Parts: sequence; C-alpha cells; structure tokens
Amino acid sequence: MKNIKILIVEDEAIIALDMQETLTRLGYQVCGIASSGEKAVHLAETTSPNIIIMDMKLKGKMDGIETANLIKEKLSVPSVFLTASTDDNTIRQIENSLNKEYITKPFNEEELVSKIENLFNNPSAG
Repeated sequence: MKNIKILIVEDEAIIALDMQETLTRLGYQVCGIASSGEKAVHLAETTSPNIIIMDMKLKGKMDGIETANLIKEKLSVPSVFLTASTDDNTIRQIENSLNKEYITKPFNEEELVSKIENLFNNPSAG
C-alpha cells in the first residue's frame, strides 16, 4: 500500500482532511488536496498520483466528472468518485464517464481500500 500515491479532490475541507488522515493511517501517500478542478489538474500534472479520490461537486468551473475525465485523458490516472447522491442521474453520469468506480459519503474504510487496491492493480478498470 505504501507505494500508492493518492490525490484528494474535495471542496469540503473537513471531509478532505478526514480522508487524508484515513489514507495516511492506512499507509497510503497523499500527494495533495485540491478543492477545484483546475487545481486538481495542476496537482495531478505535478505530483503524478496513481489514483485520485474525486468529489462529484467541486468549486470552480469544472465538476468532478469533467475533471476526472480530463485527467484520465491527459495523464491516464484513474479516479474513484466520492458522492453523497446515489440517485439514477448521478449513477448514470458516473457510468457515462471514463471512470466507473465510486464510493458514497460518508465513506467506509473497507470500501475505500477495496476501490483503491482494485484500481491500482487494474487501472483500466476505472
């Protein structure tokens, strides 16, 4: 697990810090936290994460889906979406994106680890 670098993209600071604390405690390396799509793209380009935890709703001009798709197209880095909604529209948006994995808020550690490990071992699965 220690070799996996993760970028957290979350506009709610308390959730981002909780996620960072959890991931660090579990042995992952958090290479940055971004609250907007624009900052996420910049951090992905400069820190080379293996995986991104991407909130669906972000500050700035781009939402999480658009940001994750752009990063996957440019850098081939898969994302796990973080969402508070599991309505049909949200699930459809995820299914139509370049990244198919998601977890719900509040996140469950076991599910988080499972998604991270799955994407790290099989990046094309995202």
